[in-house]
Order: sequence, then structure tokens, then C-alpha cells
Amino acid sequence: MLNKFLTNINNNSLFKKNDFLLVAVSGGVDSVVLIHLLYKAGYNFAIAHCNFSLRLEDADADEKLVLQLSEQYNAKCFTIQFDTLKYARKRNLSVQMAARELRYKWFEELMQIFQFDYLLTAHHLNDRIETLLLNQIRGTGIKGLKSITEKQNRIVRPLLPFTKEEILQYAKENELVFREDVSNYSDKYQRNYIRLNVLPALKGLQPNLEKVFLNNIQNFSEAEAVIDSYVRQVFNSSVIYESDGIRVKYNELQQSKHIHLVFHYLLSSYGFNDSQIKDIVGQLNHPSSGKKFYSPSHVLIFDRQDIFIVPVSHHSVHHEYIAHDILTLNLFSNQYSFELIQRDAIINLHEKNKYFIDADKLEFPVKLRYWKLGDRFNMMGTSYYKKLSDIFIDKKVPIHRKQRILLLVN
Repeated sequence: MLNKFLTNINNNSLFKKNDFLLVAVSGGVDSVVLIHLLYKAGYNFAIAHCNFSLRLEDADADEKLVLQLSEQYNAKCFTIQFDTLKYARKRNLSVQMAARELRYKWFEELMQIFQFDYLLTAHHLNDRIETLLLNQIRGTGIKGLKSITEKQNRIVRPLLPFTKEEILQYAKENELVFREDVSNYSDKYQRNYIRLNVLPALKGLQPNLEKVFLNNIQNFSEAEAVIDSYVRQVFNSSVIYESDGIRVKYNELQQSKHIHLVFHYLLSSYGFNDSQIKDIVGQLNHPSSGKKFYSPSHVLIFDRQDIFIVPVSHHSVHHEYIAHDILTLNLFSNQYSFELIQRDAIINLHEKNKYFIDADKLEFPVKLRYWKLGDRFNMMGTSYYKKLSDIFIDKKVPIHRKQRILLLVN
């Protein structure tokens, strides 16, 4: 198994001999085998272990074993304890999703602080098959059929070519000590149900199930690469990446023969589900400016001939700040700064991004706030008032940007 492990790492350029690796270790057989292989191969690694406070004494025993393994392999060990149930309730998440968010956020922090090159997890071929089936049940595009990938940015899964049976056999041959998670034997979770009930039934129909699924996944991966190339060509002419999100010229996208596939490819990466994507595609023939669709992380907005996709944090902000002098005006936003200059100073009234106000006519307190519907101002030198919304229409300001335009109100 060690030779196959090393061959896979080298052939697929997963990581190099001198890389500094952070390994997620639960204490279960998969992660215990992973660190044993890394140790035998002479890689430089540290261990990260999460105690999710879900299994009381068992969780403490897991942590104790991981600490013993770190001493045995002379590897630095990081441990953390989470109140997973509290986090899940606060975020309205399942316990599994809460645990996933907590651990990966912590792993990323460790990688930044200690300059690790890669994070290694002990996912194997059976995990890959389970994920593929779960994706099928929930609904998926071609990316979901590819299932878990061996390398995604800085996350590497070097055990993906190995079956659970191979891992258990290696642990037995090398007399490795590991912990069993009793929750793995409960089929109340979808993944466990597939592992305990569905896969054994399928294996009864196809004894070489793992090999067949591995071939299928490789075929799906090749098909996904072809589709990815096609979609990127479409994106090059119709998708513009901007500082606050992306702008999609949907009239150009409509020329594509495979519009739903293209939109699924684009929008699924921003958290939109298949049902929403169908509704969005349905809107293309009769777009309604201002129509919005929300994913957990982004908002999609139809605006004239464009679609904007922006992070939720960049949308719908309603702050108002009252300042009593120049100094406190500067505390509101790092987008702007204010300073008092002498009237006789040499100034360029046409300098880009600088504006000059007669301080004698600026009466404090003043407000600095974002634009609201109904705002209007007096056109200088006239008795005529104009709505800001009309100016935004004239200037074709996108809907989501209107709500982030700051006003100095005197």
C-alpha cells in the first residue's frame, strides 16, 4: 500500500517531499493509516484534531489517542474543542454541517498562522462513492458526478484511490491502534444509511463495485473537463468579474444552445440550487428589472440588460452616521476622508476624486448615510429639485450599487 500511496502522490503531483503538511486526524482508522503512511514515507507533517463535544467520554478518548500518536511520530499536534450544538442552533445548521464549518474554518486559520502548504484529509474511495450517490439523491450537475476530488486548491485527499477494505487490512498488518466512532453504525444519517444499507445491496449485484464506480468517476471527470472548456469559452464573452461581484450579459448567454447547463455551471458555485436556477433561466425571456434571487451567500439581481451576482454582505446596507465636526466625519468610512484647508491654498478644483465644499456653509451636525428611495436635491443655482433615482437611471447605475452610494446630508 505504501508504494501505491507514493506512486499516486507523485503521478498526480499532490504535494512535494519538502512541503509542510497539516493532517486532519480524528483517531479513526482512516486518518491513523494516513499519518502512518506519511511517517513511513518521511514527510514533514503536523496533526490537527477537533473535539466537537458530541460524544462526551468517547470524544475525550479520541483526543487522548491522537495526542499519543503525535508523540509517537514526533509531530506537532493542535487540538480544539467546539460547542457544536450551540453553533448549529445559532446558524440553523445540521450538526454535520456545523461540524464541517467549524473544522475547516479552524484548519484554514492554522494554515495561515503556521504557513502549512497543504491540508490533508483521509477521505477514501468508499467516501467518494457515498458522496456521488448523495449528490445524485439531492440533484446534481456533472460536477457532482465527479464527487470528491483528490486535490482542490490546498486541500489534498491522498487516500482516494484506496478502498475501506484496503485501509483496514493495512491497519491490521501494521498493528495500528485506532478508535471506532459508534455513531458510524447508526443509519439515521443519510451518509450512514447509504454506507450501511445501499452499498452492501449494490455490492451484492456488482462484486467489483468500487472498481466500477472508480471508472465511472474517472469518465465523469473527463466529461466535466470538456464541458468546463466549453463553458469558459461562453463565459469569456458574457461574464465580467468586477470588484464587488460579477456582471452577466445574459442576452449574449442566451445565444448558447445549452443555456441551463451554462447557468447551472455558473450559479451552483455561488450556492444557488437547481430549482432556483430553473426559475432564473425561466426569467430570461421576460426579465423583470429588480427581480432578486438569494442563495445562502449571494444575491442575484436582474438589472436592465445585465444580471449582477454579489455577496449578501455587499447588499442592502442601511447605515446612518451623525458627525459634529470634521474629525468625526472621518470615522464613518474608509472610502472617504475629510480635511480642512485654507481658502488661499493652491488647489486644483478639477482633481479627480476630490471635491471642495465651502466650510463656512457646511452646518454641523451633518449626516453621512447611504442613499434611500425618495432622496432628492436642489440643483445648484436653481429652484429645481431632482430625484437621485432619476440620476441613477440616467447614469445606468446598477441596482445593487445604488444602495452603497454614500450621501453627505446638510
